[in-house]
Amino acid sequence: MFRSRGKLAALGALFAALATLPAPAAPEAPTQVDVKLIIASDMSHSIDDVEAKTEREGIADVFSDPEVIRTIENGPFGRIAVMMLDWAGYQDQRVMIDWTIIHDKSSANAFSAKVRLLPRPSGLRTSISSALERAFEILNQSDREIVATRKVVDVSGDGPNNDGVSLEHVHETTAKNGIVVNGLPIMDTASDSYFPDLDKYYDACVVSGAGAFLIVVKSYKDFGSAMRRKLVREISLDAPRNPLLKTIASVTPQGGRQAPKIYPGGCDKYGGWGWGGG
Repeated sequence: MFRSRGKLAALGALFAALATLPAPAAPEAPTQVDVKLIIASDMSHSIDDVEAKTEREGIADVFSDPEVIRTIENGPFGRIAVMMLDWAGYQDQRVMIDWTIIHDKSSANAFSAKVRLLPRPSGLRTSISSALERAFEILNQSDREIVATRKVVDVSGDGPNNDGVSLEHVHETTAKNGIVVNGLPIMDTASDSYFPDLDKYYDACVVSGAGAFLIVVKSYKDFGSAMRRKLVREISLDAPRNPLLKTIASVTPQGGRQAPKIYPGGCDKYGGWGWGGG
């Protein structure tokens, strides 16, 4: 009888000890942001070191700009998530800065400082298609940690797709994946890599999604101001106020589907599908 009572007492002590243990932590809810943005920068061989540095400085200046910071703070959630992705050829996409939550002046300036310290990677060829595929993959995989009202990819570059999978195929599927692709074609006539109708190419082959738009950069020195206008528009969804800004509407005013834009010769006329481009 005494042994039975001892066992009962031991069991009671065990249950009492278990009751004092903390409950397992509930899984953390994903962070909600207004915009989840990937800044995808062309770092192919056609962009020299001076031009690459100008791009970096322009992006860094944007995130320390008071208007941009104010726009971020005034959003419904008051924060955005940003990633820096450099790209060049078919298998050359590099995350330079991982997802960063920006919600105030301090976090914006910290991000800006990181951008200024980034090294300049370089690659051969230009695979916009592979850069977009990688960006879409990153955006969707990050939904477990970061949930956004809108998902956006900013693509800047100085030339057409000449490597990787078909850009035309990627562009056709982009309109259905809920991700907006905005463009920043760089058309500096003083650059050795100037491509005369890159704006038309980006319009027909790169930019996609509801409310998507592009801004033409006429000179590398204007890259920062163009990026600032674009970022403010992406966060606030303000209507365009600059003649360099071209809006790509998803529907016509009458509500019918807009006819797809066609680039002469197609989006892959300069190459793609592996290493067959010129």
